[in-house]
Amino acid sequence: MKKTKHLCLNTKFDKSIKLKSSLIIIISILLITFTYGILGDFYLYSLENQMKKSVTNILIDIENNYSSLEEIRYWTERNLNLNIYTLDSIETLLDKIPPSINKNKVLSTSDLEMLNSGNTVINKVDSLDQSQYLKLFIFIHPIIKNDQLENLLFVHVPYSYLEREKVIFTRVKFLFAILAVGITILTFWMIFGKSYRQLQDIKLAVIEVSKGNFDAKIIGNSRDEVGEISEAFNVMSTKLKGEQNRTKEFMEDFSHEIKSPLTLVKSYNQALMDNMMQDPEELQKCYQLIDREMNRMQKLLQNFLDFTKLDAQSIELVKHPIVFAQTIEDIMSIYELGFKDNNVKLDMKLDYDVIISADEDRLEQIIQNIINNAIKYSKEAPHIQMTLERNETSCILTISDNGVGISEEHLAIITNRFVRVNKVRSRQEGGTGLGLSIVEKLMELHEGKMIIESQLGVGTTVKLEFPILID
Repeated sequence: MKKTKHLCLNTKFDKSIKLKSSLIIIISILLITFTYGILGDFYLYSLENQMKKSVTNILIDIENNYSSLEEIRYWTERNLNLNIYTLDSIETLLDKIPPSINKNKVLSTSDLEMLNSGNTVINKVDSLDQSQYLKLFIFIHPIIKNDQLENLLFVHVPYSYLEREKVIFTRVKFLFAILAVGITILTFWMIFGKSYRQLQDIKLAVIEVSKGNFDAKIIGNSRDEVGEISEAFNVMSTKLKGEQNRTKEFMEDFSHEIKSPLTLVKSYNQALMDNMMQDPEELQKCYQLIDREMNRMQKLLQNFLDFTKLDAQSIELVKHPIVFAQTIEDIMSIYELGFKDNNVKLDMKLDYDVIISADEDRLEQIIQNIINNAIKYSKEAPHIQMTLERNETSCILTISDNGVGISEEHLAIITNRFVRVNKVRSRQEGGTGLGLSIVEKLMELHEGKMIIESQLGVGTTVKLEFPILID
């Protein structure tokens, strides 16, 4: 079923990519063809304007050098293949028009006014006979002397001259168009073909990751956008692999931590059932051991449940204003007897004006986690210092110890998911390794943050920053 599904996905992916690439090529060809047509019309338009300008300049030059008319006429006929006629009236001009041309359209009333004003008239006229289609450009330039129309310079140029030029240009343009299409397709396949192969690799890698194979990597070193996606995917799969390994390791350790107290409880319970212990002192030790191991299991399970809820963001805090220093004192009073028995020195310097909005039970859980770690990893003469200070918008509870400390390498990952603190320090110290992860998430729920500073062999300082309530 999965193979069929993956095959269907592959087919859809391939069809989609091929369809989109074909559309891009077709659109590119259409754009080139469209540009091809526009360039042809633009070239013809440019030729018309160039011809009009050139002929007009020749006629003006003739007017300015009218005494050398025959020389100019000879030069233009020989070099430009233009016949320039000198006419003395409009009627004579009409006689020079080829018979097939509609003479009524050669000159209009406005054209006559332009001639009398000394301006050149340029018209494009068509033939009357459709079987012998002819199109001409008519140039008429007046020569004015003493404010009187003395002569007319007349030139007619067949439109076929421009069309021949257009045909030549079209052939060259067609060759360039074919070359452009070829280069476009080649460039497209060179660029997109590589991206297509990379997308195929990404697709296959995604399928492998979806199966749980986080070792899947995309091989390639391209510097384009697809290469960036590939690099991001490789980073993601590496992190997922790390998460998978940490989860597996955590579950193995958690199972071990649960099995140990269960085995002890079961063994002592069996001994009690078999009446193997008769001495009252031995019975008392047995009951104490069972109680201790049951408490240990309860703590392990509670930490696991808390972390699961925090990770799923399903824990809601019950916040209310509290005097932070008083709460700290109440929490630390629990440790008084244990501190005396174990010669733990505690120094506290607290600001009693600090009021925060917090869930008191979760706040106790945060502080106890930090204090328990300080005790667990302390030296022979443990010394714990606690200070509570405030600034304009927040307060900082600093808890320092003179314990074994944490290396810089391990400090960077000590609050990561499924990273056990006892793996960093020593497996024999026990615990789930979830304490600091829980603290970090609870701090986030309180809109605060935790900062851990430590030096191996010197001690550890944990700073808990909370927003304060401002009057």
